[in-house]
Amino acid sequence: MEFVNNAVSGLLLGGLYAVAALGLSIVFGTMKLVNLAHGQLLILGAYLTSMLIGLFGGGDPLLVGVAAAVLLAVLVYPLQRYIITPVMAQGEEPPMTVTFGISVVITTLLIIFFTSSPLTSWTADYATKEWEVFGVRIRLIYLIATVIALVFILVLMWILKRTAFGRQVRAASIDAEAAGLVGIDVKKTYARVMSMSAFVAAIAGVLIALSFSVAPTTGTGWLLRAFTVVVIGGLGSLPGTLFGGFIVGLVEAAGAAWVGPQYRDVIVFGVLVVILLVRPNGLFAKVAKA
Repeated sequence: MEFVNNAVSGLLLGGLYAVAALGLSIVFGTMKLVNLAHGQLLILGAYLTSMLIGLFGGGDPLLVGVAAAVLLAVLVYPLQRYIITPVMAQGEEPPMTVTFGISVVITTLLIIFFTSSPLTSWTADYATKEWEVFGVRIRLIYLIATVIALVFILVLMWILKRTAFGRQVRAASIDAEAAGLVGIDVKKTYARVMSMSAFVAAIAGVLIALSFSVAPTTGTGWLLRAFTVVVIGGLGSLPGTLFGGFIVGLVEAAGAAWVGPQYRDVIVFGVLVVILLVRPNGLFAKVAKA
């Protein structure tokens, strides 16, 4: 039964990892951009939620988090359109450097306004609640995160495949220059995609803050975890991100149970290396045929 408990816990933790990685996957799949500010956007979403809870005088973190997500999406839009997109034509390194600079700025501002102490000003009953089903312990916040990940993936896939905006995104991701020639505003499209990514990241940040301790400097660790999930699942693949999260969560749980929690990161990155040796593009990436 302990094995089953570990497996279920790892699987649901993987759902949290998946929702944390979705924004990174969206941006790379569309713009081929590795957003090094993604980890800090996760943390900024949590802090914006904390700020709004203080302004509102209370409220459920996830519900208030939706307002924080909208705010973060609005803030990120001009950053992408007027700062990141103009340097994307210069190659892969300049926009990555810009996103790294943005992450440093976010970290610095969070430390200035909130100090470097962990965020402890709010929580929710469901953050620590556990259900027991047929002897299997289920942590409710992980279950909520997994459901949210599934909903986000389904909604994003519908947007990308069934809407006019989705067709614009797909066209820009295939050939941005050609998309511009047929009348698609690529700068606006990229900015909307980044805003969508920021919205998802903010909700994920709230889930992370409800599950773990977060501080202004914890974004880097979550960026690495999200990047691992995306690479294992396949860069730019939304279903792959979900399964990548499940794999990382299961590997962590197994490693912590069998070897020790202090070695779980070593085991996760070891599995990452093995998967990349076998499937360099990730498990669920579409490989172009010659």
